[in-house]
Amino acid sequence: MKIKEALDWARIELTQSCERPLFEAELLMAHHLKKERIYLATNEHKELEDTKEFERLIKRRASNEPYEYITNRVSFYDIELFVEHGVLIPRPETEILIDEVSDIILENNIKSIAEIGVGSGAISIVLARKFPNLKIIATDISADALAIARKNIKFFNLEHQITLVQTNLLDEINEDFELIVSNPPYIANDVLLESNVQDHEPHNALFGGATGDELLKDIITLAKQKNVKFLACEMGYDQKESMELFLTNSGVQLHHFYDDLAGLNRGFVASFNSPKVP
Repeated sequence: MKIKEALDWARIELTQSCERPLFEAELLMAHHLKKERIYLATNEHKELEDTKEFERLIKRRASNEPYEYITNRVSFYDIELFVEHGVLIPRPETEILIDEVSDIILENNIKSIAEIGVGSGAISIVLARKFPNLKIIATDISADALAIARKNIKFFNLEHQITLVQTNLLDEINEDFELIVSNPPYIANDVLLESNVQDHEPHNALFGGATGDELLKDIITLAKQKNVKFLACEMGYDQKESMELFLTNSGVQLHHFYDDLAGLNRGFVASFNSPKVP
């Protein structure tokens, strides 16, 4: 089978599972051949090597398995990260959370932070690369997620900046830090997600409880108890009202909400002890 013939077959196979079946077929072909995608246009009449393996990759994607798990790679911010089953795939909207935190770090000369729910390490790694003097304690309850985060942190040589701890929230973490950042599970338990998410990504990184905002409220309470200066969290698009009420009732006066690129409410920044919130 020639490369063009394989791509034509793959496009048909992916019609039901992908919005852009030919594009994803080409991406998986490039991954399979370990070539850039442009290679396919000038070599479409070449015989495809290891056709069975390419067919296996396409069948995985046709069954709604996320592309990122098939290739074990995800582009995020200005880097590529290793991902596999057992860790949440970083989303583009989380890049906005990083920008919000970066503004706080710059405005307030922050030197130490904690991340709750490190997952693949995406947030901590980008922040550590942006701020070489920043010290980060990053926690997760999942051993699988921590193993993947550790692999990514090692790849970027950031072990001296990021300390990983397996724990719930910040249990038994006694170090002082100035800011907490988190993209916690915030989806209500009864929400039915698309198959590529519902059937493949870890539920403990997606679902936050009966209403979805339980962990967010726990983190706000914890931040106040820890006497940190700032808290920045991602949240669901429909949780602004409940978060605003809880923040106000918790005595947090200085806070703002931010939107994602679709104009939906996506997160908040709270200040506990400092007037400088960008």
